[in-house]
Amino acid sequence: MSGGLKKKLDAGGTLIGTMLSELHTPNVIRMLAAGGFEFVIVDCEHGPFDYTAVAQLIAVGRGEGLAVLVRVPGVDREYILKYMDMGAAGIVVPMVSHPDTIAQAVRHAKYAPLGRRGVSTQRAHANYRVDDLPAYLQEANDATVVFAQIETAEGLENAGAIAATPGTDGLLLGPNDLLLELGAPGRFDDPRLAAAVALIAEAARKAGRCSGVITARQELIASGVQAGMRVLSWNSEAGMLLQAARDGSARLREATFRHGN
Repeated sequence: MSGGLKKKLDAGGTLIGTMLSELHTPNVIRMLAAGGFEFVIVDCEHGPFDYTAVAQLIAVGRGEGLAVLVRVPGVDREYILKYMDMGAAGIVVPMVSHPDTIAQAVRHAKYAPLGRRGVSTQRAHANYRVDDLPAYLQEANDATVVFAQIETAEGLENAGAIAATPGTDGLLLGPNDLLLELGAPGRFDDPRLAAAVALIAEAARKAGRCSGVITARQELIASGVQAGMRVLSWNSEAGMLLQAARDGSARLREATFRHGN
């Protein structure tokens, strides 16, 4: 199995990725890999992806060397176990406000002694072959990432305890829901957001974890990098498609106007 994403994080590297929110044709993974991304988060919290679609996306990601994370719809065992057995590089847990939530996710995502993930090795995650089970279980735990997404005021208050939860690999800021809860939806200039970036980065650093942000706003990513964040999820395939469509159609209209049509 490949643990390149975790190895780069452990070495202090920065990871560049994006969100997959709508498209489920497996070749979209190849496109994103060709575009230079190192990871993709399949959004199973808001997105329409069924298990078969996610399994296909993960399979192509493993072949392309593009790490596929899954933003889970909840921390129930069914969700997490299935995604991990498909071969996901790890999970993103949304709306984490308490350490107990991320601890439950770790229990289902990682094998003993870190968790209680069920063992079934004739699966895609093990390439259908395991010769040394104890060694494989350790390798899988070492490679699997579990990120807690902080997007509530309570999550901010508990960021230090969440980051310190055993088996947690990092904290990711979710700015949209956080601003909504703070009573400032869409106000990315709100000083409380800048404070949240600093708080999350510092809480993760103190716990020996990494931190990052999920956003389409490059200026927010820049402030995250300045604070020490290293997991940078920019935009989504839908956002990029819409942006390119708007830019292209605007250029066409401008050319048509110049020629008097």
